[in-house]
Amino acid sequence: MKAVKIVLFVFLSVTVVLTAFTSGFYVAGQTDTTSAAAPFPLPSARSGATSPNDVPKQFQTLNEVWRVLREEFIDGKNLDADKLGKAAIDGMLSALDDRHTHFLDRQTREAENSALRGSYEGIGAHVQMDDGVLTIVAPLAGSPAEAAGIRPGDKILALDGVNLQGMNLSDAVAKVKGPKGSKITLTIQRQGSNTQQPIEVTRDEIKTASVVLGMQPDGIAHIRISQFGQRTADELRDALSNARRQNAKGLVLDLRNNPGGLLDATVEITNMFLDGGIAGYQLDKNGRRETLRLSGKGDYTEIPLAVLVNGGSASGSELLAGALQDRNRAKLVGTTTYGKGSVNHLKELTDRSALYVTIGRWLTPNGRLIEGNGLTPDFPIAITEDDLKAMRDAAAAMAPASTIPSVALLDADPQMKKARELLRGGGR
Repeated sequence: MKAVKIVLFVFLSVTVVLTAFTSGFYVAGQTDTTSAAAPFPLPSARSGATSPNDVPKQFQTLNEVWRVLREEFIDGKNLDADKLGKAAIDGMLSALDDRHTHFLDRQTREAENSALRGSYEGIGAHVQMDDGVLTIVAPLAGSPAEAAGIRPGDKILALDGVNLQGMNLSDAVAKVKGPKGSKITLTIQRQGSNTQQPIEVTRDEIKTASVVLGMQPDGIAHIRISQFGQRTADELRDALSNARRQNAKGLVLDLRNNPGGLLDATVEITNMFLDGGIAGYQLDKNGRRETLRLSGKGDYTEIPLAVLVNGGSASGSELLAGALQDRNRAKLVGTTTYGKGSVNHLKELTDRSALYVTIGRWLTPNGRLIEGNGLTPDFPIAITEDDLKAMRDAAAAMAPASTIPSVALLDADPQMKKARELLRGGGR
């Protein structure tokens, strides 16, 4: 049954969307050299903050509150400066009403770095906080989260009966993390439903190979990119070279449930399929546009291309898909994407924690704002529960030794079926 499981990994995994990984789009981190000697370190307060080192006078009240608590609070043992300082930071950031700006403690940041490098322990899903609730952006392909049936948009309300609502991202993720082989029960609420249900997940080591190639019976290559990590561009280059050696007639680029990742990797991959030009724009806080220019003609600009997207396609995958769509390089097939078009900077702090801060918004080459809107496919096609059942039945009917998906399995996925039809017609 190993081969059948491989096929299911490639095809069924796209239809169901924890580590500390956010759904964000990473820009290179920089080190902040601000001093941090006191529990609530603040420079001299000034009423008009005109430089990065100026702090509004209202912030001085925080130091006054700490001083009063330290001198007079009856339960002095509860005055944990680390805990209170973190709560103050979380409160400040929550008031911004920006779900993509948040604080990462040292442990959470190290977990994110491990995920981008390609391995970590957890349940294997990308998450973010939505209105104080830990929310699934997408599970990783082949992960414990996916195997348990966790989907995009699922809200994790509790873990083993412990309420997670109202926690910050770092604390909620810390509750979900644990050793390989340990079991947890998540109480989740499906998107669009008021019903809660328990899902048991067994934690495991997650090895995040981000690119998977499958050759289809008709000579069409199917390449799935699950995220944009440090090795993704090289993995994709190898997969494309392999497909070319097998005389691939067309390529289905599968970005379903891809939550984004590193900016450099995303732009490098975009460059593989386009003949120079631009990949999009970055809109800064002053309304200025910075052009994301590609370095030159890519090596795979001629192969017919179709792109699969869904509600779990976010951030970097939306930038890539939007560029291919606007530049008339490929048609998009699937459902409207997530709409996470924020540019985020991972700013390292002195204690090796970090601030993940929104510094801009992405626009597609045609000037479309991704944030809050997503991308509308050229061919909107949803996958139903009946489709899922047909896919499972077709996979089960395959010969155990088969490593090539059957035509029945390919046709059971309506999004894949449409993409293949487009490619047989040239993909444009």
